[in-house]
Amino acid sequence: MTGSRQSLAQTVEEFIKISTSISTERDLNRLLNMIVTSARTLTHSEGGRIYILDNTKRNLYLEICQNERVGGEQKCLPCVPLAIGDRHNTANICIHSAYTGKLIKVTDVYRYSGFDFSDLYEYDRACNYRTKSLLTVPLRNHEEITIGVLQLLNPYDPDTGKSIPFSDDMDTLVMAFASQAAVALDNVQLIEKNRHLIEVLDHTNKILEMENKRLLGQIEERSRFTNIVGEAESMRKVFALLKKVLNTDATVLLRGETGTGKELIAQAVHFNSNRKKREFVAQNCAALPETLLESELFGYVKGAFSGANADKAGLIELADGGTLFLDEIGDMPIGLQAKLLRVLQEKEVRPLGSTQTRKVDIRVVAATHCDLQERIRAGEFREDLYYRLCVVPIELPPLHERREDLPALLQHFISDFSQRYDKDIIGISPGALDHLLHYDYPGNIRELRNVIERAVLMCESGASILPEHLATEIVEAVAPARDEVFQSAVNGNLRDAVAHFEAELIERKLETLNWNQTRTARELNISRRTLIDKMQRHHIQRPGGRADA
Repeated sequence: MTGSRQSLAQTVEEFIKISTSISTERDLNRLLNMIVTSARTLTHSEGGRIYILDNTKRNLYLEICQNERVGGEQKCLPCVPLAIGDRHNTANICIHSAYTGKLIKVTDVYRYSGFDFSDLYEYDRACNYRTKSLLTVPLRNHEEITIGVLQLLNPYDPDTGKSIPFSDDMDTLVMAFASQAAVALDNVQLIEKNRHLIEVLDHTNKILEMENKRLLGQIEERSRFTNIVGEAESMRKVFALLKKVLNTDATVLLRGETGTGKELIAQAVHFNSNRKKREFVAQNCAALPETLLESELFGYVKGAFSGANADKAGLIELADGGTLFLDEIGDMPIGLQAKLLRVLQEKEVRPLGSTQTRKVDIRVVAATHCDLQERIRAGEFREDLYYRLCVVPIELPPLHERREDLPALLQHFISDFSQRYDKDIIGISPGALDHLLHYDYPGNIRELRNVIERAVLMCESGASILPEHLATEIVEAVAPARDEVFQSAVNGNLRDAVAHFEAELIERKLETLNWNQTRTARELNISRRTLIDKMQRHHIQRPGGRADA
């Protein structure tokens, strides 16, 4: 074997050894150093660098730099932009190599005018070094995508130590090495990225799990019947009826005006029943068009329609073992009502596009604000579905029929929003309270909640809610009634006027104190007997006729 062949064989053997080493390395920093060191060993180069394409895909930045002739800390070369304005930055040798995918050799960078070497010149001056020969080769992964650039400089004769140009015989070997290095680098970057993503996902999942537990606990706490504000006789009847059917599978139909708290009651049914460990799934039947609502409720199989690229379980299946709350059931399209009826009768569901049915164990709670009997007469609601839903009908009273709950509701919402917005709201001024107690709330509890949220936001911390903090419609709706009472009083004599105001004051105070006569008498600084006499004289009577002690 001749000397040259022996040298080539040694080089190939070294190449194989190096390729094996870099392919098994999993630490990114060690791999980068190994690539540069190995490339310098193969080519007998004084120095080497690796530029990596950044996440923006707009710049090559220097990741690692080795040079055995430069002592101390090496000066960093700046990142290289891939484009300047709207043109490729091919004046830079690294960018040119990255775009073309070609190996580029320059024998003397100070005598070559084909590229802009100003950054390299600055590096040489700063490091008291002189770059002569330069070899630049792209790092392209298995998909032939450039992920970086390997640059080698100043090769030398290992026997004499003299500077020599890069040999053309090494081109193929260097390109092969660069390909191996790029694949190894790409794999490690992917591993690092996946490891980071896994860590982030694990951390995020832990946070979400804790947050879900916290929120579930809040919902369960809020959904206890004892925590639902409602001392009015009409609400007591609702709670009493619900307690009788909690741990049954009986379908409950909640009827009431918009904003009366139907979903809150539905949640209370679920979280106070033996199904509370399973899902509570809610869907507003008026929120989606028929086709979308059908796919949401029943799910679908792959290929059921255009865009159905995978199986998707419907809300009915997701509620298996738990409770399905169907809000605004009266607005469900007539075509879907027959399918829902089958689910209720057979306890099974068939996804769109499937020929197979799946058994489900669900408890249905439905809600509506409309008159379903009227819908039946109009041909808009199935009578058989109505009777299937109306096993336990429950009427939720509007807020204006349970005014005795207003003080407690006001206190509840003020406390809730004060905490949420980190404000110390002292209370409600008499003027604001007067407006709030005499407003009819057509939007019911939902409207009251929004009114108090706005008032808390408008009110300064450490102060009381004033009339100017209330919505304009409340002030304007209540004021005319107050003006009418006042005008009626002043048009009569003094005795009549005093009687008007006395009756108004007593009634307001009774309403505020939930018609507790003892407390009312104490706050008015009169005896309970005197209070009763005045109530009889002014014909003041609690709605429903019951008087509290």
